[in-house]
Amino acid sequence: MSVLDTLATQLPQELRVKLMQHFGIAKEYEKNPQTISIAYYCLMYIANEAFKFPKEKQFVSNVLDYLETTKRNNPHDDIIKSMATGQETIEELVTVLVEETNEAEGEEIKSPDQLRLLMRKHYTVGGLTDVLSVFGPVKEDFSTLGKIAKNRAVAIFRELKAGGGGGGGGASSGMRPPESNTGANAPAISPSKPPAASAYPQMPQMPSANAAASYHDQSGGSKSVPFDVISQAQKLFRYANSALEHEDVATAMKNGEQALQLLRPYNNQF
Repeated sequence: MSVLDTLATQLPQELRVKLMQHFGIAKEYEKNPQTISIAYYCLMYIANEAFKFPKEKQFVSNVLDYLETTKRNNPHDDIIKSMATGQETIEELVTVLVEETNEAEGEEIKSPDQLRLLMRKHYTVGGLTDVLSVFGPVKEDFSTLGKIAKNRAVAIFRELKAGGGGGGGGASSGMRPPESNTGANAPAISPSKPPAASAYPQMPQMPSANAAASYHDQSGGSKSVPFDVISQAQKLFRYANSALEHEDVATAMKNGEQALQLLRPYNNQF
């Protein structure tokens, strides 16, 4: 069983409906070393979402371990090293997948196997637009594409369940890629091989400091620091140190402040 398979079995019940598809996307892209960065950001999204549930500290810690290991094992992957490059890569991948689904939807006759493949692509588009939230607010055009893709995937699933197949695309299938990524200058990218790019190295975005504070502030009257809090703080300080190695002061300060925020509830001196 792979690490991703193990993490998927640990996914809290209340998050399975929302996040299991993102594990599926991550597992598909992890197979190819050239696309492991897509799996990396899928897991970052999963960590961010699970972080909202205070009782799932161990699961979040396990996912963060995966992210740290993946980053360490791929030191020259520019998509992993740079959040800006990661965002650009996933946006380009979504654009290409949308173009492929539009082309497939235009075929008048589809076999059940073709419908299943189309459904998976729609689910992937929807899942990847969710993942874009790790970089900040999702652009409106990509948010719209994600909603359309999810609706179309559900429609195809129902069609297959009803024994459908052979029909053309539904009314909801008319997606159009963002104009900035279409036309003659559209990126030459395959879903199995997103483009490598270089940008100024940055560290992965971690859950917000405020969320971390509320997440770990369960000490009651005791000020002893739980092991998982110490472990999390150590990771954040390591991220800060790595950022300084790239002279990225802003990211170093951000990660350092998040680590301090985790520790403040346990030290009256702060």
